[in-house]
Amino acid sequence: MFPPKTQPSDVGFTEIKWLKCRRLGDDKMMEKHLAELQQIRFGTDGIRGIAGEYPLEVAAVTRIGQSIGRWLAGRSEQTPSVVIGCDTRRSSEWIAHTLAGALLAEGSNVQHIGVISTPGVAHNVRVSGFDLGIMISASHNPADQNGIKLFGADGFKLDDQEEEAIEALINGTQPPARKPQFGVYAASRDSGWETYFHHLRADFADGALAGLRVVLDCANGAAYSIAPRLFDDLKADVLAINTTPDGYNINVRAGSEHVRRDRQTLVDHVVGYQADLGIAFDGDADRVVFVTPEGMLIDGDHTMGLLAVEMQAKSALNGATVVATDMSNTGLEDFLAQQGIAMSRTKVGDRYVMERMREGGFALGGEQAGHIIVLDEEHTCGDGIYAGLKIAALVATNKRTGGDSLTAMASRIPRYPQVIASVHLDSQVDLKTLPALKTLQEETLAAFGGRGRVNMRFSGTEPNLLRTMIEGGPSTSLDTVVGQVMQLCEPVIRATNSSNPRIDIVDCVTGAPVRL
Repeated sequence: MFPPKTQPSDVGFTEIKWLKCRRLGDDKMMEKHLAELQQIRFGTDGIRGIAGEYPLEVAAVTRIGQSIGRWLAGRSEQTPSVVIGCDTRRSSEWIAHTLAGALLAEGSNVQHIGVISTPGVAHNVRVSGFDLGIMISASHNPADQNGIKLFGADGFKLDDQEEEAIEALINGTQPPARKPQFGVYAASRDSGWETYFHHLRADFADGALAGLRVVLDCANGAAYSIAPRLFDDLKADVLAINTTPDGYNINVRAGSEHVRRDRQTLVDHVVGYQADLGIAFDGDADRVVFVTPEGMLIDGDHTMGLLAVEMQAKSALNGATVVATDMSNTGLEDFLAQQGIAMSRTKVGDRYVMERMREGGFALGGEQAGHIIVLDEEHTCGDGIYAGLKIAALVATNKRTGGDSLTAMASRIPRYPQVIASVHLDSQVDLKTLPALKTLQEETLAAFGGRGRVNMRFSGTEPNLLRTMIEGGPSTSLDTVVGQVMQLCEPVIRATNSSNPRIDIVDCVTGAPVRL
């Protein structure tokens, strides 16, 4: 028997230990390490996996639901209430109903609001008085994957301590059964959607997008219905594409991640429709990227730069600081500095961006991939539709007043040569244990004259995927950066015994794949 498939963060050393024990015939140690493999952990964005396989098969999802219910029951003497939303994946409904059944059996009331974006769940849990919000989605990942994201009563994602408490219940011995106290179930597919719609609509004046022509790529995901209606309600002339989800086509040659790699189809629609811009959301609509008629990709770095300048002019950029991750281009940092705005960097993950924003009282942050967080009393997580509306309103205003186009505004933000290599390996390894890797990193930075950056990590949402970002200085060529990233990946490939792994390299500046 081979170990079951596990969370990305659990694969690697434990699996290797299990195999060694098997070869040695050490049954007790095999059982110990197998138990470690089977533990369910929260990653950077909830519990992820292949739908129907551990940890997202019926028994495990039931246990997750039971543990969440018992955790909630232990926090209050009143009956807990939970709101559940999901994206358009075929597996989302059965995961939602399996969780709901387990929660009901543990005494929680459950309201299922159907297809909605991740920020839509965050808003509903806060304004409607729920104790917990659950979003069923794997965001920008393929349709066969799914995930479980949790939001507290304040609309923010649960912190590490709260997730660890739930993990302990999932992976430990369940406490003795309580006296049966069953919750009440309600399916209200319209109320949550309408609540979120009016929340987004409230920040924009009537006719805010008048005169604007826009193409919306809804990724056949959570934005497929609400986004076109919102833009239309604000008087934009809208062409919406990828709005016919069938459960399997979410993110398939559609949405923000696809557009970051290949924007030509969306650009063609923009040109053909004579639109002012194209906007692409991901599967759960918490990410957004843009394209212009000239073919320029506007990613999260551009978006943060544009919104920072606008917010600063309105005295709304608290602390004159933008929070970004280690992946954001230094060109953005230099641009912000010229505007008198600081950049505070965190490790990759929108949860870490949010933590830094809340600690410092900052109002704007995000990720290069398109997570944009405008933090105030009404917004508690990154929202692709909200960020899309804000950029669209800026473009519409400039169009009416003769101001700069989106291409002209974004072109002021310099971008230094930067690539991300995604290497699909057979296992994981602790990067800190590879001396050759540290030496190569130092040599790389020296070659860039001290202006470059290197970031290597295993993905928190995709199994055994090594992501290596290298950024050169203003005078570094793209070919040099590509050569360096290939050298840096080699020690990790050898250490994981991965034969001929697939390597995808993307030019972060243009969004285009790099042909090797």
